Amino acid sequence: MNMAVTNIGRRRFLKMLGSASVYATLGAAGVAGAQTQRYGKLVDTTRCIGCKRCMSACKRWNKLEVERDEMVTDRETDLSAQNWVVVNLRADAKNREERTYEHWACQHCIQPACAGVCPVRAIIKLPRGNVVVNEKKCIGCRYCYQACPYKVPRFDFVKRVTRKCHLCYDRIPLLNYMKPACVAACPVEALSFDYKHEIILEAKRRVSKEKNARYILGLKEAGGTDMLTILPARPQDLGLVVAPRKVVNQNLDKLRITGAGFMGVSGLAGLMYTYATLTQGKNKRDHDQSD
Repeated sequence: MNMAVTNIGRRRFLKMLGSASVYATLGAAGVAGAQTQRYGKLVDTTRCIGCKRCMSACKRWNKLEVERDEMVTDRETDLSAQNWVVVNLRADAKNREERTYEHWACQHCIQPACAGVCPVRAIIKLPRGNVVVNEKKCIGCRYCYQACPYKVPRFDFVKRVTRKCHLCYDRIPLLNYMKPACVAACPVEALSFDYKHEIILEAKRRVSKEKNARYILGLKEAGGTDMLTILPARPQDLGLVVAPRKVVNQNLDKLRITGAGFMGVSGLAGLMYTYATLTQGKNKRDHDQSD
């Protein structure tokens, strides 16, 4: 037992030592803010073959409904309460012949706007990086969807709660390192999972080896995310959501969203009151005429 623990510790030490040399080569940009105990997920679209095993694995682990057509065709699939991960074929707007498969899910923002606007704190950012929805606390207000720069959280009309990818927080206990279901199922290593600083280094390493320009999504968008994606072109050229690079002001956003909701409810109540008043007056006049 002690020998096994020593070997694991030695491997981890050597890996961190190798990363240190890469860090010195690439520089500290984009790495300094990564906590050493926070995990990250890397998506390399240049390796994805569109097999959709990641979608199947996600559905199996989280007990989500399966539609067979989603798994055997290239038809456009959107995120939903039953689709936490989707794989779609994308074309470069500047080069229509260049097509790539895009694995898309919650980006797990470092400072998630969805958590900031939740009025009951049903959404939290775990220290390991996962942004998780507590479905037992969720009241279904859907403010999180409005605040999310990627429009990821989706409403389940059966359970009346919001649901989304939680990066398999229930598979990754602190003392038993495991990969998320989608990452474990990928046959071509298009998906990777490791400590966040390792993921950043790996993304930069892969991009530096490519002759053609590559874009790393998630280093700065929405203030930075714990899911990074290597793209063959800019997000806007691939038809992806372009999130602002600044961190969303959660307090102002909460006021804006909750204020809009309050005004909407107040307006509806006003219309109902006006309708009831007019109807009551008409009924009274009809009654007087009948007498």
